Amino acid sequence: MQVKNNTSIEMSKTKKWFWIGLKTLITLLCFYFLYDQFQNRSISFEELEIPKYLVPVLLFQILLMILNWYSEIFRWKISVEVTEEISFKQASIDVLGGLTMNWILPFTAGDFVARVISKKDRLGTTSAILLNRTIMLLMTLILGVYGTSVFLKDQFNWSYLLGSLVLVLLVAAASYRAIPKKFTSYFGELENRTLGKILFISIGRYLVFFLQFIILLKFFNPDLTIPILSAGIGWIFFVRTSIPSLLGGLGLRESSALIFFQGLVENLGSIVCPVFILWILNTAIPSIIGAMLLWKLKAHNS
Repeated sequence: MQVKNNTSIEMSKTKKWFWIGLKTLITLLCFYFLYDQFQNRSISFEELEIPKYLVPVLLFQILLMILNWYSEIFRWKISVEVTEEISFKQASIDVLGGLTMNWILPFTAGDFVARVISKKDRLGTTSAILLNRTIMLLMTLILGVYGTSVFLKDQFNWSYLLGSLVLVLLVAAASYRAIPKKFTSYFGELENRTLGKILFISIGRYLVFFLQFIILLKFFNPDLTIPILSAGIGWIFFVRTSIPSLLGGLGLRESSALIFFQGLVENLGSIVCPVFILWILNTAIPSIIGAMLLWKLKAHNS
């Protein structure tokens, strides 16, 4: 029995280092790709014209960032309270602390650990995570498949968006039927009104994040149309969700954006700049706040 346990531990360590190595490799490749674009002068910040009213736009983006993460914390609080009480403070630690831990652990495992570790009903909490992730994943797939279709065909067509919606609805139906029985107790206690709130907040949060992206990209690239920008955002979301990386996706987001928008703009710096700004606002700053919350929690429990 001891030998078996030791073997399991060694396999777990091997998988952990494999994913860390894979994320490191992908991140380094992305940074190399960006460096190569700088060398080829495809990206030039020296020639980039800073749009007027940048400060008001950034202040508005900060307000949207706060709304974005407030919505996620509130959504998580509602989701957990299906099975147990949770304070807004604890929900904030769960969400922002999980964002911090995601910088190290693979495939958003940090988010999972941070949300589950302090709960009494861990099965119910896991079910809540499953619900929240599935909703966001389906919305990402709708926009992502649409963006990928536009990228591959190099043109916009409303049929791509309709086809994406139908495909994702079929995936959602299949996923619902495949839910393991051990999670059905949570969904049995989940009232329709509560589910409606979770869906409403999820859609609202996604629209806020989408609006942030649209505003910044349009601000730096006024000649690009909203349908093309929407497709590009869908492509970036899809790549970021599908491919593991370090540093909260830094490098991967910018690289995927360059791949999509190359040929559509003269200076790709107008693409890298807004994507990087959004990474700072929606990932770096909340991650720093999450690290502070985790540190204070650890200091309090010591």
